[in-house]
Amino acid sequence: MRLLPTPSTRPDDSACAADTAERLLLMLHYSIDWDNTWIGEEKHRKTYWDDVLVSRVRVASYRSATLDEWWSTASSLLDATAPRHSDRRRELAQLLQEPPLPVLSILQTSLPALVLRVRIITEAVAAERKAQSR
Repeated sequence: MRLLPTPSTRPDDSACAADTAERLLLMLHYSIDWDNTWIGEEKHRKTYWDDVLVSRVRVASYRSATLDEWWSTASSLLDATAPRHSDRRRELAQLLQEPPLPVLSILQTSLPALVLRVRIITEAVAAERKAQSR
């Protein structure tokens, strides 16, 4: 008799949760008011990536039972606001409807890797924008 994988152990579910966690971190990063917070200063960027983002996201992931709670806690801890553009707000609303436990688990257990990927993405986007503005 062959056992079927349970919903929490199927690889596609795990990949979906990891993708959701990464997209939520990107949304959170881009929702920070970089012009009016101390972490917006270039000299604090390393502290932001290595300590501030990680610690606040981790705190939010352990304090929350839902992704709505996670977003509220994390965005409050990082002085982030709702996304400015309507398409981003819709995307955030959809992400917050994903099953919370797998996503929160990924945020608790794989956070350094997620932050590294988000940092790579945001630095690539910043470099591309800088190159286009020349």
